[in-house]
Amino acid sequence: MILRFFSSMDSGGIFVFGLGLFVLLAVVAEAGFRSGRAYAAKRTPADKEMTGISALTGGMLALMAFVLAVTIGFAQDRFEARRDTTLTEANTIGTAWLRTDLAGPAGKPVAILIEDYARIRLSYIRETDPAAIDAALVRTNALQTEIWARAMKLLPDMQPPLAASLIASLNDMFDANLSQRFALESHVPQETMLGLLSGAVLAIGALGFQVGLTRRRHPLLGALLIAMLSGGMVLVVDLSRPRFGFMRVDTAPLVWTLQGFAPAAKN
Repeated sequence: MILRFFSSMDSGGIFVFGLGLFVLLAVVAEAGFRSGRAYAAKRTPADKEMTGISALTGGMLALMAFVLAVTIGFAQDRFEARRDTTLTEANTIGTAWLRTDLAGPAGKPVAILIEDYARIRLSYIRETDPAAIDAALVRTNALQTEIWARAMKLLPDMQPPLAASLIASLNDMFDANLSQRFALESHVPQETMLGLLSGAVLAIGALGFQVGLTRRRHPLLGALLIAMLSGGMVLVVDLSRPRFGFMRVDTAPLVWTLQGFAPAAKN
């Protein structure tokens, strides 16, 4: 159930996840505090257990911080990969469009198809509805087939070096589509998020237990720690959801490519 929640999370879901996580960890901290206070009430002041418990709790928090940092870095790498593939695809589309001029006026129909292809690719990245995403993929495949078929008809009338240059640019454009799709579908493993959540619960529970042994609450500092931990996990989830959340892939390169088509489209 938790894994399904991670996979279907949208912008509102990420906010709810962050709030729910904060409440969950606060409840765990309170439960740990009460357990520690009850445990301390049964011990004598001469017990020398605090030093060992502090060391263990500190180790758990340090390990949790390390795992969270690694996971954020992992999610950030995925996010940067999506940015890079978007730029690469925009460049390959622009190059293929320009090289249709190598075929002269006969290359104009292929150029128009490439313009449609760029619009579909932009729509594919921006869409959030699964049905619309599937439709964009179907249209992408259909346009690839049509572009390739029309390009093949141009080759007999082109010089071999120019024909090879056009075909190479189309191949790069089609390959960039696959790279972009893989990058968008590549997320931080849900099992990693589940493990991170479990580790946070254990670490905060242990910290609450340690604080309970002293029988003195630190509500402000505890709330700040839980907020920072919750925020880090929300950041991981947000980076892992390219179509939702608050940190989405910038489609500016494709927009600029389409804008570059506009002057030629008027001719």
